[in-house]
This record gives sequence, structure tokens and C-alpha cells, in this order.
Amino acid sequence: LAKNFEDRLSIDDAKLSSGINAEYGKAFDFIELRTFYKCVLTLLLPTTVAVLVRLTWVFGKQLVTGVTEPEPRDTPPETKPPNKKHPKKGVSKKSTPAVVVDTVSHNYLTYHVFQFGCYFLIAVIVMRLKLFMTPYMCLLSSLVASNFVMPQTEKSRLVIVGLLLGAMSITGYSNLQHQWSIEGEYNNPAQEDLFLWIEKHTNQSAVFAGPMPIMANLRLSTGRNIVNHPHYEDAGLRARTKEVYQMFSRKPCDEVYATLSSLQVQYAVLDKHWCTGNRPRSGCSIPEIWDKEDLENTERPTFCEDVVNCRHLFDLQFSNKVYRVIKLK
Repeated sequence: LAKNFEDRLSIDDAKLSSGINAEYGKAFDFIELRTFYKCVLTLLLPTTVAVLVRLTWVFGKQLVTGVTEPEPRDTPPETKPPNKKHPKKGVSKKSTPAVVVDTVSHNYLTYHVFQFGCYFLIAVIVMRLKLFMTPYMCLLSSLVASNFVMPQTEKSRLVIVGLLLGAMSITGYSNLQHQWSIEGEYNNPAQEDLFLWIEKHTNQSAVFAGPMPIMANLRLSTGRNIVNHPHYEDAGLRARTKEVYQMFSRKPCDEVYATLSSLQVQYAVLDKHWCTGNRPRSGCSIPEIWDKEDLENTERPTFCEDVVNCRHLFDLQFSNKVYRVIKLK
């Protein structure tokens, strides 16, 4: 029994991975080289690399030799001591002692380096997760103004930071102009029609079930209760969603009705694109996946097709060119 349960979990996870890849495609692919090219144009990547190299040198030297580097500081201009003679030739003046940097008190920077390394790896593997990498690059690049990372005087610090920001702003401003020039809006008349009907003809306490992407928008737009939503990482929610997705299988109406009733569903939303097998690649549609899972019903029509013959269990409440809403009796 335990072995069968483990096999079923591995099958579910494999289907989940393939489903996510088919649904989102490029967003979960490897990061593009163009991303790094853009970071080079804004000087974000070179600055981050320079900071990382410097931190590696400072902490590596401290780790290997135990020697810390002196931190330069601004020395006041020489003034002639009052009522004292000038030193004689051949007598050297005492130099201002260097301030030794305490690397132990800056060990927190090693955490940021390793954290950035983790974000960098996951961004390379999954392009969508570059949203974690890029802000951390900005955080690390700001350390060029730190006297610990880049030893410098007060004046040189202002010059370096000013020149760096000026150079970054050249490409950065053009990027902002490009983003500001993008105009558009989300337009889905069929879904808007669906949500308007739900708000007008259903109670606030009504419970809905359907495809996960639609359920997320339905909850956000109408405030109605839903039994499944796109939280792919939750195993319990995946199992519940699998039960809801019997609506897109070839199971008999009474079996689908019993499953939805056990989840206290009052309304079910059917999507035409989910009901059919019209996908760019064969084997990726929900009915085709169910055919591999539910072998005993492969010769039956899909529930979407058969529901019109099950009016004793389901009542058609709403329909447009994409969506249908059926109510459980």
C-alpha cells in the first residue's frame, strides 16, 4: 500500500511538472543571455562583479593569512605647530597610523554574498526567478560607497559614486522611457461577462469550482468562495484540484456530481479550451491526461459533452462562447 501511494505521488508530481511546463513554457526556461547583456549596459553587472571580487579578496586574505587591510582615512592638511621650530632635515615626521579594518564586524557581508549566489543559481535555472537576483545585484552594487569594501577618501567616494550613477542613468533613463511608452490593458470580454453574471445572479456566499487560473481571478474579481486556486506547492490543494478536474474527464455525471458535492461546490465553471483536446502538442490537454489516468472510461464522452444529458443533476445557468456555469441540484 505504501509503495502504491509513493508511486501515485511521483506520478502526480510528474504530471504537475509537465503541466506547468506546458502552461507557462518560456517563463520556467533557463535565463536568457540578453538579461546579462542588459545588466552590462546599465553597469549593474560589472559593479556587482567588482564588489564580489573585492569582498572575496578581503575575506579570503583574512581567512588565509589572518592579516587585515588598513582602511584609508582623510588626513587633515599639515599645519605649522605654533611656537615650534621646523624639524631639521633628515628627521622624518611620524605618519598618521592606519586604521585597521575589523573584518569580524563585517562578517554579515558574507551572508549577502552566499545569498546572492543562491539567487543567481535559481535565476539561471528558472528565468522567472530573476526577480530575486536583480534586486540583490542592486544591493551589492551599492557597497561601492562602503569604505570597507572599496577603500577611499571622502572626496574620492563622492566622485566615484557620482560618476557611476551618471553612467548608469544613461541606459537606465532610456529603459524607463521604454517602459513608460508601453500602453495597453488586459482585455478578456468572455471572462468579464462571466464575472458580471456571477456578481449579479449569485449570492455572496456561493461556492465555485473550476480551472485554477479562472478561480484565482474569480475570487479576486467577485469575492465568491472557491474550493481550488493556483497554489501548486500545496499537496493537499493539488489533490483537491485533481478531484475538481474530474469535470474535464470522461467519468460519469453521477460520479462527478458526488465528488463536487463532497467538496460543497454549488457552481462549476467549464472552460471550452479545457474541455477539448485542442492543444499545440498532443497529450497535453486535460481530457488526454485523464485518459491515461482513468482507463475504464476512455470510450465514454467527456463530462463537458455529457453534462447536457444530466439535467437531473446539473442545471445550466450561464453560457457564452468560452465559459459555461452549471449549478449542482
